[in-house]
Amino acid sequence: MKSNIGIFNHRMLTIMLTYRCTSACSNCGTFSTPKDKTEVSLEAVCKAIDEAEKLGFLNIVFTGGEATLYMENLLMGIKYAKEKKFPVRLVTNAHWASSIENTQKVLQSLIEAGLDEINFSTGDEHLKFVPIENIFNAVSVATELELTNLLMYEERDHSNTSKELIENTIIKLTDEEKRKKWFKMLSGAWMPLDYKTKSFKTSGFLANHTNIVTKTGCESILSTYVLQGDGKIGSCCGLGIRHIPELHPTDITEENFLLKAIERSESDWIKIALKQLGPEKILAWASSKNPDIQWENMYSHTCQSCMKLYKDKEVIETVLEHFDELKVDLLSTIIIDKKIEKELRIRN
Repeated sequence: MKSNIGIFNHRMLTIMLTYRCTSACSNCGTFSTPKDKTEVSLEAVCKAIDEAEKLGFLNIVFTGGEATLYMENLLMGIKYAKEKKFPVRLVTNAHWASSIENTQKVLQSLIEAGLDEINFSTGDEHLKFVPIENIFNAVSVATELELTNLLMYEERDHSNTSKELIENTIIKLTDEEKRKKWFKMLSGAWMPLDYKTKSFKTSGFLANHTNIVTKTGCESILSTYVLQGDGKIGSCCGLGIRHIPELHPTDITEENFLLKAIERSESDWIKIALKQLGPEKILAWASSKNPDIQWENMYSHTCQSCMKLYKDKEVIETVLEHFDELKVDLLSTIIIDKKIEKELRIRN
């Protein structure tokens, strides 16, 4: 019987098969490199999927590192997830798409295993290791095979590769009707993995008092639970979480590890605040209690703001000291969200 234990529903399980990657991008959000051979076993993967089914998770995402470096386990993991009726997504850098022939071979095997969607990652850092031609091969073949595919493009000021160039090339390589149905392109800021370093992306993106009202709660925390490459369970899929112990509530050695992760994470008021308010608003609120806390015009990425919250001792001490003042507001937002969700379910 499926269970929806906890405050929040609509959960996703992300399975990070390994920390190993073909690339060694600076400021990699998972600290992955070709030298890191850490991987999780297929047994752990299947256990996580079994638990996700019992707990009413909605979908499964395979990622890394680079999950395709362990293709046998990846294909078996996808098949197992499909047997449990999960929609399945894969995130990859497309290092394997060096030719049309090889791209077709890899994508066909993934589709036959049951893959529903594939996401490709590119941008300045990735392009140091995976040629843009691989991305063009991957997108054009996936689109032709009618596999839902999304290209995630890393943005920063003064990028070496124009997003418009990539879009225009893909338009030339793909059928318009299929492209509109099966392909999307999204961009996101590439961030430093140090909260003391100003964001790479500054043009109109930096959080400050003029735009703080537009900042929303974190979509990942308490919604995405991650089986990481070393067996730890993360309570969000955020960048840099490997060096934030508070975001690792348990690991695969513990019985019912996903259930434990949910119970511990969803009884943590700071995580609930991140979910409902977002780290930017918490930083702004903390600075109103302690003017020495600096945050304005420093961060364009939610995860870097979150890192500031957890890693800056002054911030976390201020938050903990005054946190009771926020609890009433947090409870109100949760109750309102639940009412809206219930009304939408009734209407649909």
